Amino acid sequence: MKEPMPNRLRELRDRSRLTLQEVSILTGFSVPAISRHEAGTRSMSEEAILKYASLYKVPTHQLFIAPDVKEEITDADSQ
Repeated sequence: MKEPMPNRLRELRDRSRLTLQEVSILTGFSVPAISRHEAGTRSMSEEAILKYASLYKVPTHQLFIAPDVKEEITDADSQ
């Protein structure tokens, strides 16, 4: 089993103005699972990572980067 990682899921969900229930409907994951993914207390499968990246319209690596470097990477990705 993969180790849980710190992530930006909560930040991305807030920015998208989605509730846990809405993310649950859109991804097929349970609300408790999403909550644990966001808290970093539950590891995510490759499928989950791809679903979140698709939902939030970000490259998969941007689900896991620190907030202070995300802008630099976003700018570099758009060039």
